[in-house]
Amino acid sequence: MMSLGPLRGRIAVARGYVGRTATLATTAGLAAGALTTDPLPFAVTLGGAGAATAWGLIWSATLPSGRIRDAATALYLVAPAGAAGLLVTERLVHGLHWWELALDAAWAVATWKVRPARMARVLAGRERSLTPEAVQQVQEQQALVPAGSTHPMSIWWAQRVAVEGGVAPGTVLTDVERAGEKALTALIRAAVPGTPVPTISITALSALLDWDEEEIRVEKVAGRGAGVRRLHIGTADQVALDPYAHWVKNIAPKGMPGTVITGVRIIDTDTKELH
Repeated sequence: MMSLGPLRGRIAVARGYVGRTATLATTAGLAAGALTTDPLPFAVTLGGAGAATAWGLIWSATLPSGRIRDAATALYLVAPAGAAGLLVTERLVHGLHWWELALDAAWAVATWKVRPARMARVLAGRERSLTPEAVQQVQEQQALVPAGSTHPMSIWWAQRVAVEGGVAPGTVLTDVERAGEKALTALIRAAVPGTPVPTISITALSALLDWDEEEIRVEKVAGRGAGVRRLHIGTADQVALDPYAHWVKNIAPKGMPGTVITGVRIIDTDTKELH
């Protein structure tokens, strides 16, 4: 199953699992029909194929008439119709034959790999998360994440916040750092150099994060232009923000007992090279 992150809704994911389960159940029914003469597996599997066929016809009736509708309907019905045909053939032919099992296996592999029902939805525009346009959109958003920005928050930002129509379109999130037990800071940068970071709605970002909007701030960065903003989420731990206190509490006791830091020098790695 193709994973497209947020573009795949929960309903689409659930539908995929239902389709896989139905394929496995039908395969079991076909095998039982070939190996036994018991009418129960035959009736249950044929009933399931009939129900899937009826659902496909109902679904196709919601599509606009035309060639796309005809092709999508054919794709939707090919799997249940094929299973029903195999079941009837197995019922009419007496005895076990190797080609029956071979045809059953071929049906199972083809349905599992091709997934014609999903192809029908994509063709009809009912599975927008898998259309070529949606795939391209995800690839473009992933390309916005700068090299080295592999933090999950940066990737989430590119896929959910920086998208067209999102809270902060055309931006990237870098330099993500923890600022406490439940807090972080990061830099919001314009993806295109020389352009400003758009005005970000704290209310919309709060809803997207499911975080108290009182604990979300977007601020200017001292000495930098409008193409960079500082994002604060959560209540910062003062020890985490104070390098001297952080050293005393977290670094010295574990690695360098009895030491203190006497000065901190901050270097802007965007404009200076380290040698």
